[in-house]
Amino acid sequence: MSLPLRLQKAVPWIVVLLFVGATALSMWMATPNPTDDHFFYQKFIETLAGGKLDLSIPGFHGMNILTVPWYLITRSPLAQIEFQMLAGILLPLFAFLAARSLYKSDAEGLLFAAVIAMMPFLSFSALRGWMVALYNALFFITIWASAKQWKWWWIPWGFSVISLPFSVALLPLLAVLAPPSKKGMLHRYRFILLGLAIPVVYVVMQFLQIGHINVGVHTEMDHSNVWQGPSRMFLNAAHALQILFSVHNYYFPNPGRTGDGNMLQTTPVLIFLGLFALLSPKEFFKKRALPLALLLGAIIGIGLNVALDHMDHFYMETGIFFVILAALPVLRKYPLWLPLVLATLHFQWFYFSLQHGAFFQLDWWFFAVPAVVDAVFVLWCLANWKAVWGRLTGVFPLSSLTDNGA
Repeated sequence: MSLPLRLQKAVPWIVVLLFVGATALSMWMATPNPTDDHFFYQKFIETLAGGKLDLSIPGFHGMNILTVPWYLITRSPLAQIEFQMLAGILLPLFAFLAARSLYKSDAEGLLFAAVIAMMPFLSFSALRGWMVALYNALFFITIWASAKQWKWWWIPWGFSVISLPFSVALLPLLAVLAPPSKKGMLHRYRFILLGLAIPVVYVVMQFLQIGHINVGVHTEMDHSNVWQGPSRMFLNAAHALQILFSVHNYYFPNPGRTGDGNMLQTTPVLIFLGLFALLSPKEFFKKRALPLALLLGAIIGIGLNVALDHMDHFYMETGIFFVILAALPVLRKYPLWLPLVLATLHFQWFYFSLQHGAFFQLDWWFFAVPAVVDAVFVLWCLANWKAVWGRLTGVFPLSSLTDNGA
């Protein structure tokens, strides 16, 4: 007996809200512990709220500009962390909207929402004041809005670039999503130019204020010395491959930086499936331009990190998003990969609890998200047991399970 059409349409949204609710519960039960970057970001927010734009304060401040209204409402000394937490809670929703609009399919949207929900470093790092949650939210919102061809998408993109410059890797995808125009190339790509104008204005203002361009909170670096030479870039590229295709991590130049937090924050299975799709585009994509844009985005996102001081998975994440997006059609076409992907995504919760369990006073509520995702997967299998059994028996015929031969 099939569900009524209205309920069928509501199911994806119900599932996504379950992911959001589970993330909210886990986040609520954890304890924020401000450290590191938070104090720079909070100082910038409070200074800007007081009427002064001080770009001498270390950090990329795109997300902090957006947090000012929250601070004006709450006057909280943890406003930056609180706004990051809110963004982290909503990441599964924004991921769903991004993939759903990109592929015009609820299935890809749900898969991406589940994957992002199962990557705790993306959201729960907000508890210490790191910028990743809001940056990722802006990244997903940009894909969603540009795929919908809404005229304001350049605003979140521009602010994402001045939150973490790796977001320029969206450029090929945004170019592909731009609708053709009879008025010429300049008119077609006008919103891309508007988006790029935001970081250009930001950089010019900072240079006029302090005479150089800050490289995040790394006060020992600026725009002139952040880039690495060929030998270091080679080591960085090798380290990138190691992180991408293994859960192990050994940082060549300085082993002291090796830690749970810098291990692979997704599963290598998704990396393999994404590359498989990008290397077989005709099998998984209707439009040839989309896989090319995803491939270029991955190369630019990871390549920018190769040219910098060291490979950091938080910085690599931008490029990895494109690979994961490419893997979604593979998972939809070959769903027998789903249990392996889901099982290997659980390791991220183990790594995060190892690094931050005591720091954020995490208890069993922290694992509400994987529990909910697992429950949704089991319910999906039960609701589609005939199709699941058909897939399994197509790969493993019943006779082979009872055959006494070798």
